[in-house]
Amino acid sequence: LRSASAARHEDATMSTKFAEVAPRAGRGRGRGRGRRNYQEQQQKLFQEKVVASIPASAVFTQLQEFERRVDATLARKKAEVNEALKSAPRDPRTVRIYVYNTWKEANPAEGEDASWTLHVQGRVLAPHECADGTAGGDYDPETEPKFSEFVRSVEIRLDPASAPPPAADGAAPAEESEEPIRWESDKAPADAKPVDGFEVKRVGNTDRKAKILIAVKHKPERYKPKPELSRLLGLDLETRPRLIAALWQYCRLNDLLDKEDATLVALDDRLRSLFYKGSNGENQSAKFVDLCEMMCVGCLDPAPPVELDYVVRTRGRKNPTHPDCYDLLVDVPGGDKAPHNFVEGIGRDAEIAALDAKIQVGIKKIEKHLQRRSYFLGFSHSPVDFINTVVAQQARDVAIVRNDGRKRRLAERRTEFYNKPWVDEAVMQYVTRQSKAGKI
Repeated sequence: LRSASAARHEDATMSTKFAEVAPRAGRGRGRGRGRRNYQEQQQKLFQEKVVASIPASAVFTQLQEFERRVDATLARKKAEVNEALKSAPRDPRTVRIYVYNTWKEANPAEGEDASWTLHVQGRVLAPHECADGTAGGDYDPETEPKFSEFVRSVEIRLDPASAPPPAADGAAPAEESEEPIRWESDKAPADAKPVDGFEVKRVGNTDRKAKILIAVKHKPERYKPKPELSRLLGLDLETRPRLIAALWQYCRLNDLLDKEDATLVALDDRLRSLFYKGSNGENQSAKFVDLCEMMCVGCLDPAPPVELDYVVRTRGRKNPTHPDCYDLLVDVPGGDKAPHNFVEGIGRDAEIAALDAKIQVGIKKIEKHLQRRSYFLGFSHSPVDFINTVVAQQARDVAIVRNDGRKRRLAERRTEFYNKPWVDEAVMQYVTRQSKAGKI
């Protein structure tokens, strides 16, 4: 937080617009799903045949199953990292806070008492805007977030020592001592819109000292480490992941990591005094996960609020008063939310793709050799039956090629019906009846 002087008061209106886009329903999904199910069934039957014919192929099947599990895990992790990278990019921007007040003289004719209004406003500076506010940059009020989106709470405390003394007749003073004025974003209505600033209005015509406490809403949340931890890591206000990374870096640079088990950390005097007070040197090593847990639970405090001192002026030549300006560094959502190139490149290596292509070629060769093996095994077991079966299949194929018709093929399919023992007697009876009737 740094203080700066402003040549003029700047009043900007900012708003943020959002739009929801629903995915469009596709067509032909059922047909594609059925085709995939058929292919999976055929692949399963082929694998069963291969395992039955070649017992050693079970190892290859297990490797395939393991590869599928690895691919599924890799895809899930890649999606998780992509999701984290989509929400992680946040650009550091400067929020300029303006603190000033206005006052109004008493008007006995209309029955109005003297009053003053304290204003606390803020806006996000453009990326290339000058610090003194003289150059505009590419500031767009319609797209920039509002001041209340960066604030968790605002508390204004009026100094009771600067309150006006009570009147001589014992009447109540023009300004009464009151409790701190507080606004919290969690208690705001759900349909409340973001605002550019806050106002506090009170009755009175005397100068008042005020302390303004602004709790900044950091995303991701930031924490203030204990003084011992801050001196150890050299950090003052940071997020938990960065604090954990700094602790790991300290252990690595000081050669505290166990060479056989990287999860263990040898405790030096500074780590032992920070995490194991009163242990009398009994703890020589600890797991890094335990150190991180102890650091996050007992060594981190919430980020302290920003304190601003201001004196409310109720007289002078300028109304409103000359604003006090403060610059606050915050993280604003921004950056490219496209999938990260490194994450998308995982699993798409050219060498891996070439090996996958070779595996597919090998599978097709195995399938062809399996068919040839079955063909020759059938011939070696029973040559006569095998040749008769092949001739019958070829005869049916020839009939289909010649387009003889369905009736002829159906008649040929039922010829064994006329080779049964009772057919001869049935034919003779049929001929006898037809001759007696004079039809033959």
